[in-house]
Order: sequence, then structure tokens, then C-alpha cells
Amino acid sequence: MQLQISRGSELKLSIFTPLVGSLIYELRASSKKFLILNYQQNNFVLTENKREVRQTWLGMDLTLTELRWLILGKLPEKTPDWQRKILPTGDLQLIQGVSEIRIHYNISGQIVSMRKSLDGLLEYRAAIPLYQKYYNLPFPRKISIEDYSGNNKWLMVFSEIQTPGKALKPLDFNTPPEMQPLLSDQ
Repeated sequence: MQLQISRGSELKLSIFTPLVGSLIYELRASSKKFLILNYQQNNFVLTENKREVRQTWLGMDLTLTELRWLILGKLPEKTPDWQRKILPTGDLQLIQGVSEIRIHYNISGQIVSMRKSLDGLLEYRAAIPLYQKYYNLPFPRKISIEDYSGNNKWLMVFSEIQTPGKALKPLDFNTPPEMQPLLSDQ
């Protein structure tokens, strides 16, 4: 697995076969577009990046912003789209419309767990049980994200963090001409 996040909050997640290392899936997402490339079946899904699409294709409404918080292990100082409140437990509560996120931090101020609810119902829970140092900065070693049912689970283990020598190019959302669109009701 290879994960790239640009400064503009675009995400590219590439999944390779074990041992052989052939690219089998790729997810590209920006704040507006959502593209899944299936190299095994030679098809793709290109659509608007919205809640229903993420729930269908990722199994949960996990936004790019939320994933970025988890990968960095912290929130930015300001989150203007979210109302912040410190709860009596010390957890941080974020509210935006029908979405609520609760974040629990360790004594070093790093995210240990995060729960997202929509309309009061659990959407997903995430845990970061272990951190590693990269240039003396803590980054998650392992991130576990599980949907409300427990049927969809992501486990990301980071063995290496690389900083590109040059700026990443904006993601290309053009679909390969040899691939066919996957028909869906989304």
C-alpha cells in the first residue's frame, strides 16, 4: 500500500498485490471528486465526493479531512468548519451539522481514538495504539478504522514515511482509456 496526501488535501491510495507487487486498486480523492480504479477488473468509478458515495465505496463516511487528522495524529489549531467543545472527560467534541466527532488524546496531545456519529448514530471508530518518530515528530505507526457494524475495517500500518523532494503534482482524475465505467446507482 502506498498513500500520498498533497498539501491541497488530495489523497491517492494505491493497493498492490502481496509478493508480486502489481497495482490492483487505486483511490484518488479531492474535496470534489472521487475516483476508484480497479486494475483487476479493468473498470472505474468517477463521481462527486459526497457522503453517500463514501459510505457506498469506503463502507463509511470517512472524509479526507478526517483521514488526514488520523494520519497526522493531530488536528490543526483551527477547524473553522467545526464547533469545538472540551468535554468533562477531556475529550474534544467537534460538531458540524448532523456530524459529531469525539477525539481522545494521550498525554502528549496525540490522537488515541476518534469516533464519528451521524444524527446520533455511530458511523465509525478509529484507534491509534502506537506512534513512531519521524524527524523527531510523532506519527502513527498503526491506524485502525472500523464502521458501526464491524463489517468494514481498515488497518493501516506505516513502516516508512517519505517526504517527496519536490512538490506533488495535482492529482489526475482522467480515467485510463482502456478502462470501462462501473455502472452503479451512485
